[in-house]
Amino acid sequence: MAQKKQTSISYFMKISNFRSQPDSKQDISSCITSELEDTSRSLSSPSKKRAHSSMISSIKNTDDSTPISDLVSKSIVADSTNFMNVYDIGFYINRTLSQNEISDIINNLWVPDINYKFPIKMYMKKNKQINLKFQYSWLLKYPWLCYSEKECGAFCKFCVAFVKSGVGYNSKKPNSFVVTKFDNWRKALEGFQNHSETNYHKTCLSDSEHFLKVQKNINEDISVKLDSSRKNQIMKNRELLTPIIEAIILCGRQNIAIRGHRDSGKLMIDQTDDEYENNEGNFREILRYRARGDEQLKLFLESNGHLKYTSATIQNEIIESCNQILLKRIVSRVNSAQCFSILADETADIANIEQVALCARYLDKKNMILKEEFIQFIPTFDTTGKGLASLILESLHNFGIETKYMRGQGYDGAAAMSGEFNGVQAIIRKTHPLALYVHCSAHVLNLAVSNSCKVQEIRNCLGTISKARDFFNFPKRKDVLKTQIENSDEKISKKSLKRLCATRWIERYHAVNDFEELFEQVIKSLNFISEWKDVETSSHASNLCSAILEGGFIISMLIVAKCFSVGLPLSKHLQRVNIDLGEAIQLAEDTIKELEDFRKNADSIFQDIFENAVSLGNKFGITISIPRTTKRQANRVNVETDSIEVYYRIAIFIPYIETFIEQLKVRFTSHKAILVNFNSLISLNTDENNFLSLTETYMEDLSSSSKTVLLSEYNLWQRRLRNLETSNYRNAMEALSVCNPEIYPNIFKLLTIFATLPVSTAQNERSFSSLKKIKTYLRNTMGQKRLNGLAMLSINRKDRIESKQVLDELAVKKRRLPLIL
Repeated sequence: MAQKKQTSISYFMKISNFRSQPDSKQDISSCITSELEDTSRSLSSPSKKRAHSSMISSIKNTDDSTPISDLVSKSIVADSTNFMNVYDIGFYINRTLSQNEISDIINNLWVPDINYKFPIKMYMKKNKQINLKFQYSWLLKYPWLCYSEKECGAFCKFCVAFVKSGVGYNSKKPNSFVVTKFDNWRKALEGFQNHSETNYHKTCLSDSEHFLKVQKNINEDISVKLDSSRKNQIMKNRELLTPIIEAIILCGRQNIAIRGHRDSGKLMIDQTDDEYENNEGNFREILRYRARGDEQLKLFLESNGHLKYTSATIQNEIIESCNQILLKRIVSRVNSAQCFSILADETADIANIEQVALCARYLDKKNMILKEEFIQFIPTFDTTGKGLASLILESLHNFGIETKYMRGQGYDGAAAMSGEFNGVQAIIRKTHPLALYVHCSAHVLNLAVSNSCKVQEIRNCLGTISKARDFFNFPKRKDVLKTQIENSDEKISKKSLKRLCATRWIERYHAVNDFEELFEQVIKSLNFISEWKDVETSSHASNLCSAILEGGFIISMLIVAKCFSVGLPLSKHLQRVNIDLGEAIQLAEDTIKELEDFRKNADSIFQDIFENAVSLGNKFGITISIPRTTKRQANRVNVETDSIEVYYRIAIFIPYIETFIEQLKVRFTSHKAILVNFNSLISLNTDENNFLSLTETYMEDLSSSSKTVLLSEYNLWQRRLRNLETSNYRNAMEALSVCNPEIYPNIFKLLTIFATLPVSTAQNERSFSSLKKIKTYLRNTMGQKRLNGLAMLSINRKDRIESKQVLDELAVKKRRLPLIL
C-alpha cells in the first residue's frame, strides 16, 4: 500500500512539473502514456485494464491543438482510485503558479468528505499518550483553511496561491500554512488564529477577492458582450415575438378561441379575394390586423424563414409559460400568508373528464382583505375519498404550496368529501390535523331550501313552474310569449322565464319572481297555444294552464316568492369572498329570526298573501276554495275548517315556514359548533376556558406557549374591545382591523385563522363557468396544460402579464431563435 501511494505521488509530481515547464505536448503525451501503461500492468481488474487501454489510445490520438490541461485531465480520469486527487494543495506549494493553477486552487481545490478518516498523530502528555487528528469542523469555521492528503497537514489556500516571493522564507516567524504544513493539532486553534492575523495573509485575502472579480467578468457571456450584432439580433427577436405573445394573452383573457379550421402555413398580410374566404382563426387574424400597422412585423411574418413562432406547438408553450408565471405568483402569495384554506369541488367537462378545481383562501395582510384564488384544474378518474385526498395533497406539493400552513378545508357535503372516516377531509386531517373541515355554507343553505320544499303543495308548484319554463323554451312558443309581453299595457321588465335551478337558490328566487311578474302573459300565451292544431302541443298547453289556474298553485307561488325574498340576501352574501364564517353564521341567524317572526305573525302575513291570491284569481275568473276533504285522508292535509284562509295557512304556509326554520337550524349547527371557541376573540364576557382551548389547538402557530402570557394578552385584548365604540365584533375581519399584530401577536394569528376558515366554494363554481366557456363542444380535445393556461389567463385576468416575463420564461428552454441577453 505504501509502495502504491509512493507511485501515485511520483506520478502527480511529474504532472505538476508539466504544468509549470514549457515542454512540448508530444513529450508530455509520451510521458503520461508511459505512466499509464506502467500502472495498467499492475492492475488486477480486467475492467480497469480496459479503461486504461482506452484512455491510452485516446491520448495517443490527440492532435497538437489539444491543451496540456486536457491531457492531464484524461490521465486522471483513467483511474482516479489509484492516485490522490490532482487538486490536492500539496502539489501547489513551493512553486511559481500560473493563472490556471491559481484558479484551480480557488475554485477546484480538493476538500475531504465529511466521513473522511484523517490520520491520527500521537502526543505525550504527562507520560500519557494522546491521539489527535485534524477536525472537519475546522474547514467550516475557517474558509481559508484546507487539508492536504499528500502532506498530511493543513495549509492556507489563499496564501499558497497569492503569497509574494520571499514571504515566509525570510520571516522570523514559522512559515506554516504557506510553504510548510501545519500539523501541530494540540495548538491548532491558536495556530489558525495567529496565521489569520498576519499581514501577508490579509494581503492574500485582498488579492483573492480581486482575482475572483476579474475572473467573474471574464467568465460572463463574452459572446454576447463582444458580439454587438448578436446582442442586437436578440433584441430584435424579442421585439418581433412580443406582438405574437400579446395576441395569445389577449385571446386567453377574453376567452377567445385561438385556433381556426386552417391555421398553419405562411401568413400573408395582404390577402387576395380567394384568401379572404378562408378564416384562419382568431390568433392569425389578430396578427394580420396588427401587422398592417407594423412594417417590421409584416416583413417577419411574410419572410421565407420557417421560424415564425405562430405554430400550435409554440402557442402551447406560450400559454404554458403564462400559466407558470401566474401560478408562481399565486403560490408565493399563499405561502407568504402562512395560513390558508383549500377549496375543492369537481365537475365533468364537455369531454366527460372529471375536473377537480382547486382554490386557495388566504388573508392578504398588506391590504387586509380576504382572497380566494383559483389554482388549477386537476383531472381525476378516482372519485373516492382516498383518491381525491391524495390528488389534492400531491397537487399542492407539486405546485410548491407549503401544506403545513393549511388550516381549513372547504368542500360540499358529498360522502366522498365530508365522510367522517373515509372522506377527503378525514384523510387529510390524519396528516394535517389543524386543517378544519367546513361544509360549504351555500350548499348547506341549498339543502335547507330543498328539504323545506318537500311540502306537497310547494313541491307541485315549483314543478309546474319548471315545466312551464321548459314548455316555452322552444322558438315558436317563446315567440308567442314574447309577443304577449310586448303587447302588454303594463310596464314589464322581464322578457322571458328563467330556469328553476335545483342547486342555486338565487336562480330559484328569480325563476319564481319572474313567473309571478309574467303570470298574466303566461296564461294568455298558454290559452293561445291550446288552440293550435298540433294536438300534442295544444293539449300540453291546456294541461299547464289548468294546473296554474288553481287556488293551491297561486297561493303556493306567492308563499315561495315571499320566503325566497327573505333568504335572498343570505344567498348573495355567502358567495362573497371577503366574508368570514362568523359573519356568515350571523346572517344565517338573522334569516332564521326573520322567518320566526313570520311564524309568530303568520295570521297577518298570510292574510296579505291570501288577499293577493284572491285578487289574482279574480282577474282570471278563479274562485279559491277548500279542496275536498274526508275523515280519513293519508295523502294530503285534512284540516277541519270552513275558512279558506285558515285552511291554506294551516295546510301550506305554517308547515313550510316551520320546516324551513328547522332545516336552517339543523344544517348550520356544525358551523356554530366551530365558532364556540373562536367567539372568545370577538365577543366580550366570554369564558377564558374557550380561549385556552383554542390556544391549545393552535399552539404551534402561536409565538408563546406560556399560559400566563397568553391569558395576559387575552385580557388586554378584551380591555381593548371594551374601550371601542362597538363592544362586540361579529366577524374576524372587523376585529383584525383594530388588532395590532405587534401588541397582540397571538390574538392576531388566531383571528387570521378564524378569517381564513372557508365559508363557501363559490370560487370553484365560478371557475366551472369559465371551464364551460373555454372547453366547449368545438374545443373538446383541448389538452390539460392548454386548458389550465387559458383558465389562468381568463380567471386571473386582473394579474397583468408582461410579454417580457413570457420571453424570459421561454428563453429558459433551448430555442432556435436566441432570446437570452
